[in-house]
Amino acid sequence: MNSKKADIYAVQLSLSSSAYILKFRHAFGIAHGTRNTTDTLLVKATLNGVTGYGEAALPPYLGYDVKVLCNSFGEYFSDLPSGMDGIQTVLRMIINSNLSIPSPIRCATDIAIHDLCGRLTGMPVRKLLEIPDAKDVRCSFTLGISSVDEMLEKIKETEGFTLFKHKLGGDNDRERILAFKKATNASFCVDANQGWHSIKEAATEINFLTEQGCLFVEQPLPVAMNKQLNELRDKIKLPIILDESIQRLSDLMDLAPYCDGINIKLVKCGGLASAKELMRIAKRSGKKVLIGCMSESSCGAAAASELSGWADWVDLDGPLLIDNDPFSGVSYKNGMIVQHETPGLGIDPIAVI
Repeated sequence: MNSKKADIYAVQLSLSSSAYILKFRHAFGIAHGTRNTTDTLLVKATLNGVTGYGEAALPPYLGYDVKVLCNSFGEYFSDLPSGMDGIQTVLRMIINSNLSIPSPIRCATDIAIHDLCGRLTGMPVRKLLEIPDAKDVRCSFTLGISSVDEMLEKIKETEGFTLFKHKLGGDNDRERILAFKKATNASFCVDANQGWHSIKEAATEINFLTEQGCLFVEQPLPVAMNKQLNELRDKIKLPIILDESIQRLSDLMDLAPYCDGINIKLVKCGGLASAKELMRIAKRSGKKVLIGCMSESSCGAAAASELSGWADWVDLDGPLLIDNDPFSGVSYKNGMIVQHETPGLGIDPIAVI
């Protein structure tokens, strides 16, 4: 072993967490309500003077308190081995479902460790994960529930995007869709966020959307109605992509017969390693894969984008929706998120975290 490797193995792995409030450029409305900010959990992993960063955004409907997560963070990762052994120990802890580590802590720590490993080895994270580079995977730009005028202003602010995601469940859903069709020739999909509460309501709205050229519908029914999805599928032609219904691999195995695809979010499944496995099984089962986000900053979006080589669509516009991104490094071109060639996630902090 050379001296450089010996030094790395001798140094203690340091993990720390902090809370940060992401501020939206515009009020963000979905079926669960409208908000102007989102709490996010940030994690730093440092070894031998090199630091990796991770994130888990926490919209209110997830039910987590970011201060509680920060206060309890240290108790999950105490007495770690030194050097690379510490990294391996943390990764094993994160994927061990028998340990009661909250999903946001799993997610942010997993991302930070992968970013750290990429920086230490000089490789982009997707190379570590053996995920191919993304080719022509469109990124959607999210249009939250709002007035028609507000929606049209948001569209004017975008540049190069050819796919939009409409959040539905408001009082003016159809009005917004029709105004969108008049304003642009761009493609669109929709996310109901469990906003339709009967088969009849969902089928009626989805058939209207089909007539307007919608690509797919995400989470049309509440999680409690999962087993009624096939009844809905018999009445519609659009693919159904499940989000809230599928949190982990066991959910996919149970609900694969009831959907056409899944929305994979790092916060839900606990990080990159778990997301990769979920993607692998989904693709093997013939399901479409959408890589989504919880309106994270560039840190969370950069991490999720490393998986886009296996995705059919990505919904990673979070950095464009917020006004105080604590990181730099994520860029978009021609409606796609640009993959980097730099070590780790390709991001750098621009705020004190």
